[in-house]
Amino acid sequence: MKCSAALNDLSIKWYLCARQFLPFLMIGIALLCLMPDSCFAAENRLAGLKSEVGATFGADSDVPYFLLLAEGLAGAYAYIKTKNIAVLAGVPVLMVFTHWALK
Repeated sequence: MKCSAALNDLSIKWYLCARQFLPFLMIGIALLCLMPDSCFAAENRLAGLKSEVGATFGADSDVPYFLLLAEGLAGAYAYIKTKNIAVLAGVPVLMVFTHWALK
């Protein structure tokens, strides 16, 4: 019986101590997990991907053409559904802006 009482007393003391310190410990662990790995290193780990991104989304790739085609189709669909001439006039403006933004 004494062992059980000692364990109960110890668990109550541990619970009261954990109630005070556990929130601060959890906040510290969360902030440590949110800290990016790049803040610990001085090198740029994404530098090797610059040529691949340029080849995929650059001016010579097919992505800008497919994006402009999708904008044109979406604008035509929106015009057919709404019968609003402002939607039809906005499609070329959006296409010119996208073409300029991707250069």
